[in-house]
Amino acid sequence: MTITKLKTKNQLTIPSTVVKRLHLEPNELFTVDVELNYIKLTPVKVEPYYTVEELQAIDRVVAKEKIKTQAVKPGEEFSRAIKKITQ
Repeated sequence: MTITKLKTKNQLTIPSTVVKRLHLEPNELFTVDVELNYIKLTPVKVEPYYTVEELQAIDRVVAKEKIKTQAVKPGEEFSRAIKKITQ
């Protein structure tokens, strides 16, 4: 058993023996659960939802739409712009 300390910013150091045994890498993500009186850390892999190409296509669409938009001030000008859109 290895003892680790909870630091002031709620950080724990995972002992190197555990890191090596589980083949963990820097910036690894974990789910954190409480089971009975235990803290359970489970490494997770997060897969991107969109491909790089899809994100670039989204960026192009957003850039085109930004050109079409007009900034409005809060208050009456904003209300008029909303009415115009919803009509």
